Amino acid sequence: MESKATIEFERAGETRVLPLDWLIVRARRVIVPAFTVFFLGFALLYAGAAMIEFLRPVLSEGNVIEGLIKGLHMGVVALAVYELAHIVYQEYDALGPPEMMVWRIRRGLIRFVSVVCTALVLEALIMVIKYSQQDLAGFLYYPVAIIVSASMLLVALGVFTRLSAGMQEERSQAN
Repeated sequence: MESKATIEFERAGETRVLPLDWLIVRARRVIVPAFTVFFLGFALLYAGAAMIEFLRPVLSEGNVIEGLIKGLHMGVVALAVYELAHIVYQEYDALGPPEMMVWRIRRGLIRFVSVVCTALVLEALIMVIKYSQQDLAGFLYYPVAIIVSASMLLVALGVFTRLSAGMQEERSQAN
């Protein structure tokens, strides 16, 4: 009844393909690789910019710490965008059984939110180092707010993981 490329309906011995389903499947074969290439290219540009941001202060002033801070900041963003490209490719290009869709989305969301939380915590750490070097203790509210945001995001991820695990277990018991 259902094939990989289209959804067919059988009525009185006659098989008919819905044009909208055909269009969605065909568009998916173009859009998913296009978004994957876009995000991958963006991640590579950010990785290159991270190297430049690292080398610029090191070569001009000999300041390795400032180079590390700037390079790490851009590198973490590059990693998050790369992870997004990877998730788009893996999760949306796979034509698996529909019962695996929840599991694939859950896995991709957990990976992406984990990378975002890591990026937020690293950003807060970079800000703490930067503000402590420049004696700007009054600006430490910003890194604290970032850490609180990352903590709330991690708690929300834990709640999502717990609730979706129960749903996945119910589905596997029903089969």
